[in-house]
Amino acid sequence: MDREILHQSILSLKGKLNTGQIPYHPYEDHFTTHLDAVQMSEDGLVDESTISATLKILLNTVND
Repeated sequence: MDREILHQSILSLKGKLNTGQIPYHPYEDHFTTHLDAVQMSEDGLVDESTISATLKILLNTVND
């Protein structure tokens, strides 16, 4: 996946979680830790090395 698309996908996922478009219970949830672990690189896009395999699967599922 292209870094810009990946970056937008992560921002979109965070927005959907924050607005309740994707229902989840933060106390029972484990994937927010994966989102929190994502770092930005110097160019302002996500650093792909900080994106877990679990988060990539979730992004693919949500974006399908």
